[in-house]
This record gives sequence, structure tokens and C-alpha cells, in this order.
Amino acid sequence: MEWTEKHEACLKQLTMIVAAGSSVHDAKDTLAVMGLDALLLDQVENRYFEILRDVLKTDQELVLEPTNLAPWYFGPQAQDKFWPKLRDELLGQAKWKDAVPSLDETSTAVVARLGNPADRLFAKRGLVLGYVQSGKTANFTATIAKAADAGYRLFIVLSGVHNSLRRQTQLRLEQQIVDINPINWVGLTTEEADFGNPVMALPLVAGSELKLLAVVKKNVSRLTNLVNWLETAQEHGALNNCPILIIDDEADQASINTANTTKPGSELDTSAIHAKLKALLNFPKVTYLGYTATPFANVLANPKDSDGIYPRDFIYPLPKPKDYFGAEELFGAPVSEDEEVPTAAGHDMIRFVPEAEAKGYVVTAKKSSPAKISPALGDAIRWFIMATAARRVRACEDEHSSMLVHTTMRVQPQLDFVPVIRKHLKVLSQEWSAGAVDVWRQQWEFETLAEPAERHELPAVSFQKMSEAVPSVLEKIEVLADNSFSDDRLIYTDEPATVIAVGGNTLSRGLTLEGLVSSFFLRSSTMYDSALQMGRWFGYRTGYADLPRVWTTASLAKDFRFLSEIESSIREDIARYAQDGLTPGELAVRLLLHPKMQITSKLKMQYAIPVTASFSSARPQTIMFDHKAESVVEGNWEAATRLISDNAGKATLDTMHPGSLLLKDVTAENVLTFLSKYSFHSSSEMGGNLLADYVRRQVECGKLVSWNVAVISRETPHPDYEDVSMGLDQPFHPIGRSRVVVGAREDWEDGSAYLKAITSTSDFTMDLDRHPSSTSAIVKARNESGTPLLLIYPIAPNSKPALMSEGANPETNAKGEKRVQLDAVGPLVGLAMSLPAAAPSSEPKDMMHVDLGTLDSSTITAMADEDADEDVYVDTESTLNQVSLDG
Repeated sequence: MEWTEKHEACLKQLTMIVAAGSSVHDAKDTLAVMGLDALLLDQVENRYFEILRDVLKTDQELVLEPTNLAPWYFGPQAQDKFWPKLRDELLGQAKWKDAVPSLDETSTAVVARLGNPADRLFAKRGLVLGYVQSGKTANFTATIAKAADAGYRLFIVLSGVHNSLRRQTQLRLEQQIVDINPINWVGLTTEEADFGNPVMALPLVAGSELKLLAVVKKNVSRLTNLVNWLETAQEHGALNNCPILIIDDEADQASINTANTTKPGSELDTSAIHAKLKALLNFPKVTYLGYTATPFANVLANPKDSDGIYPRDFIYPLPKPKDYFGAEELFGAPVSEDEEVPTAAGHDMIRFVPEAEAKGYVVTAKKSSPAKISPALGDAIRWFIMATAARRVRACEDEHSSMLVHTTMRVQPQLDFVPVIRKHLKVLSQEWSAGAVDVWRQQWEFETLAEPAERHELPAVSFQKMSEAVPSVLEKIEVLADNSFSDDRLIYTDEPATVIAVGGNTLSRGLTLEGLVSSFFLRSSTMYDSALQMGRWFGYRTGYADLPRVWTTASLAKDFRFLSEIESSIREDIARYAQDGLTPGELAVRLLLHPKMQITSKLKMQYAIPVTASFSSARPQTIMFDHKAESVVEGNWEAATRLISDNAGKATLDTMHPGSLLLKDVTAENVLTFLSKYSFHSSSEMGGNLLADYVRRQVECGKLVSWNVAVISRETPHPDYEDVSMGLDQPFHPIGRSRVVVGAREDWEDGSAYLKAITSTSDFTMDLDRHPSSTSAIVKARNESGTPLLLIYPIAPNSKPALMSEGANPETNAKGEKRVQLDAVGPLVGLAMSLPAAAPSSEPKDMMHVDLGTLDSSTITAMADEDADEDVYVDTESTLNQVSLDG
């Protein structure tokens, strides 16, 4: 068929008629009445649906969703009112210009998965998974604009539980949605007023072409006002033709059902806020769209709750933005010492607060030390001043610049900090004016050597040049506490702010700290998602990517690194599940089976973890070792030696890894015997019988019956490492793996050995016919082989660190960490595995999560005490009594 200009013109007419609310069938009838040929109309209809399917296919391989979805969204059109103006607005701003193409593509993919506003009834539930401080607000703003163009009428944005975040979101949406199309929008909330008692809903939602926007806190009274307002309108059927899009920002906070679901008959009981959300979802045409960077509460919610907020229709992972500054940039990718590349390592931006100094800031219900400026906090404040000055020298103009001080969630200690910091700033100002700048200069030279500007393709700023802006910075710094008792709140306006913000949870959820360059962070959390969300230092640092610094303790840095590794592995799993064709309803079970989720239970997550795990298509490895425990080290060596010697007759030469050994067709019984004798570190995902139990279940299903076992060693001897025997005549040349440590010597000298990674990528394919390098290709190749691989690494007890890259900070490697000699009591046995997919139907498909009701009262009390938001929460936003219809 030849596609002509007449076809194209007809397609445009059909699209416009459908966009106005007609079905495709009715649009064809309309065009037929106008005299268009039936064959041409059929061809145009076919092309129309081809385009719809193409739009839905955007990023489809990454999206968890049911198959055979009915496409409806044609994508942005020339006649659209809202997205084109927003796009032009963003293109005119330097910080957004490069991000617009990706924003356009991802928001189109999201809108294509919403309910079709032309349908008589729909109830869609979706989740968009982003990164902390990665531009989720920008995505849902673009989604709102496109959904408005597509026919949605009422937009409800649920914006956290704090006034400050709601206000920030309100201002952003007013600027980017309402103000550029003021004649088309009615705001039901304002900067000062959350949802109160607006004019009657009926005239606004029934028949009007106006678009309505409400930005509402997840607060029982506010949501009650909103639900009552809408229910009054629906008494007259006003919402039957009013498509509603509910955007739930920070969807894992306050939205989830926290009722006890373990008692008989109470499986679907809901908390008060959750109940109000469900009431909002009961209207005829509603799409609920959650946005979060920590989705674990959402996907572990109850999938059986058919009218709840579980993302049953789709889970869409946003791609990692090009210039995003996140966990991997801060901590580095978990690769082995052999594969570490200085340019790919994390940034040297973490500064460690000695544990003894950090204890001076501990606050409990019974104990509160006086607010003070410790040496580390003094360094952090001084760096904030210099980094802000350097930014202004580079940009030749003032921009928002912020510092975060986060030591406790308790209100009074936060308030006490404000006058103390202000007094310290006066001392620093006097110091600078007197020319006593030696400490400043030393810190500047240390920091600019640790993280050179050239690494970020930015111009270096000399101390002398930076100094020119310091007096101006000192003059403009504001200090405030952002909490429910404070009269000052962190609000960024068009006037550039230079601010030191002291706070707790109000600064740790969703709220963007503009231009954050210095963080003094000592607040711990036993909650996995809360801990990740507290990382306000993640985000975009365009033009000053060399300047952010974080002062924290070695133990907190270790927790963040651990959590970021879990987050990364979970994201990889979601992508793989999408390729395997899993639906969102199956994801909860798969995450509950994820072995690393087992060890997060020590962080007192808000749900208990079933004592079973899946290692389907997994590549676990040992990275923590009890290297000073003689019985453990010797026992593991004996267990490995026995496994190898018992299967010596199955050895084959390995041409890919000269010096290594490959044993083929080792029985599962031999492997299980070895696992029963090997002592894993307490934090290992492979320990606690989880791995052994998984292998036994798979053997019962006819899988993992025959194994390949490889011993990975050096091709040539290392002059400082003694060769070892593992039950064979031939010696092995052990590999070197040094310890990664953080903080002062007293913080790590007696602890376990953390090696970060022991494997090289090629190791996982050494028994295969082909040797791909990408994760997905390795998984595919292993699944095709069907044979599991066990990798054994003899590690020299005196393993030394590799030489540091030239120009690196002599005290640390590129992540604020140090590599030091292993100093084990004997040669260690490291393990890794490459496992094929589990046998079909061998894993649970229906598993309810367990909630707080299973935890003892002391645990619940500890969690509530630590993660309570403020001593008293006060909603200071006035009620809104009327809506202006003046445009």
C-alpha cells in the first residue's frame, strides 16, 4: 500500500476527532459522511493502531506489565495545548535543555499506560520507579501536561506528609503547568493553603473544560476534605465524565496499608490514610500513579487487595539520567580489585566523623547533649563557604547553595543548633577578615586534590580566586531549622539562597535541597527505605560536580554502601523479570524471595521476611570474611580442599584462565556437603542455609543436579604470595584481594574483612562455549546451558593493595575508602556462583507479606521512637475556602 498525502491528512483528522472524545469507529463514520473512501479509511485505521502500539512499545522490555494491553495514546500532537508550552519552557532553561528529549520519551511511555480517558470506566494502578533526587517531579509534571492534552480533567498530586514538600511541589506545578496556561486551569490549592473547603465541586467537574489541580498532603483531615468534596459532586454523577489522575509522590510514605494483616479476618484492614486513598480510587475513571525511588513497601503491599494501591497494571523504571549523581557515583561500582579503573571509581567525597565525636551528638528521649560545633562540623561549615564561593566564581553569578545538618529527628536539638551555628559563622567571618586563613587554605588544597575539577571536565578554581567570593558568601548565609516548631521553613524563591538547613525528616523525604554542597549527616535509621531517602546529597550537580562533600561516620557510610548495592541488584532483577514476562502481581513474591532482602531484616524493616530465598539466575559472591577467626578460616580451607580432591578425576584444562582449574559434572550432593561445612559471614546472602535449601528444592525438581566447579588462581606466582595446595599435586597461585576499610584505624582494625568484590566478569562464563560480557547476556547464556557454576578463589592471607592511581589522595582511594593489607590468619576461600533460572513452577507464586504485627512490641517501639517525624506534627497551612474562577 502506498501511503499518500491524502492518507496523512485523513490520519490527522481521525486523530483529532478521537482526541475530542470519540471512538475510532465513530471517527471513521464521521469521515465517511464527509465522503472519504472506505478502503482509505480502513488503511488509515490500521496505521492509527500501528502508531498506538509503537507508542506503547517505548521501553517495553524494561516495564513490568501484563501482555496484550489495549493501546490508546497517540503521543503528543501539534494541536496540544499543555505539553508543547511546557516543552518550550524547559528548552529555554539551561539546566533542563539537555534533559527534555529523555523527559519527552519517558513521559509519553507513562501516559500510554494510564487509563484511556475516553473509556466509560477504568481503574488503573501504576508505579514509576526513579532514583533519589533524580527528576521524578519533572517526569510527573510532563505526564500531567500530556495527560491533560489527552483528556484527563482532574489532577490530584499527593505530596508527602510535610507542609514544606507540599509547598515546594505546589510552586513547581503552578510555575510549569498553571502559569503557562492560566486560562485553562483552576488551582484547588495554593502555596499557603492545602485542600480545605473550596466552592462546590459540581460546577467545576461537570461539563466544564477547565483542568483542575490539587496538591494535597497525605494527611487524614486534608484527604477527608478532598474525598467529601468529590463524593458530593458524584452524588449527581458529575465524575462520570471526569477522568482523574492521582499522582502519589513518595508513594512508599504514608500511603501503604500499615494495619495488622496477620490476624484472622483482618487481612485487608487499612490505616486511616490508606483508607482515604482507597476512597479516592473508587470514582468511575481513576488512574493511580505512584512515584518513588524506594519502591519496596509498594511492591510488598498486598497484591490481593484489588481496590488498593498495589501497582497491578505496570511498574515503569525511569532510566538513570546522564548527569545524575547517585550511590554508584559516591561509592563506586562493586567490582573486583583487578577490574578497578580510577576513572570509573566513586568520587572521593566522604569525610569520616570519628565515632567518639559522633557520640557527642546522640539524642534520645532521655538524653540530649548541648548543641556544639565539633571539629568535623566545623570542617563541613568551612567547606560549605568555600564551595559556595567557588561555584559563584565559576558561574559568575549567585545560585542557590545549601548545607544540610542532620543529626536527629528530635525538634528541640535542631532548634538549639541554629544560634550555635550562627555564632560560629561570626567567628569564621572574623577569622577571615583577620587574614587567619591557613586552615582554610589547607582544607581547600586537600579537597581539590582529592576530587580534582578536571575529573568532571570543569575548570579548576585556585584558592586565591575562590577567596574573592568568600566575604560575600559569609554575608549572605542564613541558618534555619526546618521542623514543626520552627517559624522559618526552607523555601527557595527566585532570589538565590545561601542557607544552612538543620532538620530531620522534613529534610529527608522528597524535599530538594537546591545546590547542596555540604552535608553533616549522623542520623541513623533502622528502616531500609528511610535510610536511602535520607541521602539528600544525590541528584544533579551540573557545574559543581567536584564540590559536594558528606561528613558521616564509617558505620553509616558502610550502611549506605550496602543499601545502594541492594537497590542496584533489585533494579537489575526488575529489568530481568520484565524480560522474562513477569507481571507486577508476581513481583512481590520475587522480591520476598530475593536473598539480599533477607539480610535487610537486621535493619528492622516494616515487614518481616519469609525464611526462603530464590537464587534463580543469580550470581552471588562472598565479599565479607571472618579473616581473623582461625577455626573459620581453617574449616573453610578444609571444606574446599575436600571438594576439589574428591573430584580430582573430573579436572579439565582451562585455556581461558591459565593457572585455574575446571572440574566438570560434580554432583549436587558433593556441593551440598561442601556448603554445609563452609562458614559464611553473618551478612552473606549465601549463608543461613538459604542457598543450600534453594539447591535442595531445585534438585527435587530435577535442576542443579550436576555442577561445574572452578578454582580461580593466578597464571604465574606472585613474588609475595606463597603457593597453596588444595588436595591436588599441582599447586595454585593464590589471588590477591586487599581489604577495603573506612574511617580511622580504631573503626576497622578488629572488624571483618570487606573485599568489595572477588570476581571478574569473565569468571562467570569460563565453563561456557561463549563468553559474553553484559549481565543480561551472561544470564541468558547460563540459562541456556542449564549447568550451575561454583567458583572457588584461594586468596593470599597477606594480600596487598594495588598501587593507587597517580594524583589520588594519599590517605584514601577514590571513594574516601582505603585499601589495606588483608592480614588474614591463613589463606581464605572466596566463593561465587553463576546459577541458571529455577525450574518452572518450582517457586512460590502466592505469598502474602507479613506486617508489623509479627514483630514484638519492643521492636515496634524502637522503630517508632527512632523514625517518628517530629515530637508534635502541626499542619500550619490555612484552609482554602474558595476557588477563584477569574483565570
